[in-house]
Parts: sequence; structure tokens; C-alpha cells
Amino acid sequence: MESNKPLLLVVEDDPSQQKVILALSEKYGYSAVMVNTGREALAALSACDTCFDAILMDWKMPQMNGIECTYSIREMESKTRTRTPIIAVTAYASEYYHRACLEAGMDDYLSKPFDPDAFRQMLHKWTCNSKRSNLHVLRKADETSSENGSA
Repeated sequence: MESNKPLLLVVEDDPSQQKVILALSEKYGYSAVMVNTGREALAALSACDTCFDAILMDWKMPQMNGIECTYSIREMESKTRTRTPIIAVTAYASEYYHRACLEAGMDDYLSKPFDPDAFRQMLHKWTCNSKRSNLHVLRKADETSSENGSA
């Protein structure tokens, strides 16, 4: 994992989805830590609450679903006064689930299956911050993609 790349925490229990998200993350200039459950996500955040630039959260997982995990993350963050963007990445595509994710404290919503460019744009939206070094890294990656005629 390169330290100058933005770092994602991916909370996803499906191995095929993990592979897709990891491949796209790397393609667009991110590093990712993959966990299978909400409990593993909480453990990763407990170890380092400021390490991650964004969290990609599945809804349906064993033991603790994405909504429950998000509530727990936001409770932890209220004590540490930190906030990491959480993006729902889920097959539940109805307005009800979209609203439920936002009400739980998630910042945005991407339904599966998703277009790779929509994925890139979502990450860019939530991880580009002029006060963080990752902005330069992402802009450089975007400029390279544009010059090569791809997104």
C-alpha cells in the first residue's frame, strides 16, 4: 500500500464484489483495506480513526449490517470529533434504502451494479479536499486519464 494514495476502508462480504471494488480503487489511484463484516470495520477504525479517507459500506452483511455499523461508527466519531465519509455501496436501489442510509449517517449512496466512472466520481467527490495531499494525487491521476482518452 502506498502512503501517498488516499486510503479506503471497504466493508463488503462478497468476494466477487471485493475484487471489483479493489481493482477499480487501484485503477483510480486509491489503496484499500478490505474487511468482511461491520465488526471488522469497527476494529479497523478503533485501531486508527483518522487513517481512512472514505468508507465504502455494504448494506447486507452477517452479524452487523451496514446501517448498524454506520450508527456505531458515527457514535465513535462523536467521541473523537472525527468524521470519515461513508458511502453506501449496495444492491438495495430503492428510494427507501437510499433514505435509510442517509438517515443512518452515511454521506452518499451508490447502487450495485455501478458504472466504473460513477464509482470514480463518487470517490473523487468525497476524498478530494484541498486541505489534504490526496487532492494533488487524484488530480494528477485524472489528468493522466484525460490525456489517454479514458476516464
